[in-house]
Amino acid sequence: MRTLSELKQGSEAEITGINCGKDFSRRLCDLGIFEGTKLTVMKNDNFGPIIIHVLNSKIAIGRGEASKIHAKTLN
Repeated sequence: MRTLSELKQGSEAEITGINCGKDFSRRLCDLGIFEGTKLTVMKNDNFGPIIIHVLNSKIAIGRGEASKIHAKTLN
């Protein structure tokens, strides 16, 4: 299992867990990011935020935040 920050651009993945506090978890849930959510990594070039496609939206997530989100690749 990898963290979101380790996934390559173009990867499709499913979130398997989130290791964070209640406030951050609530914020992610409001964005549609929770365990079982499927996403596509649109941009991850080792600097700057990671951009993911979730539920017809593009969302930028900082590297520190992305390192707390665990996912399994689907492709």
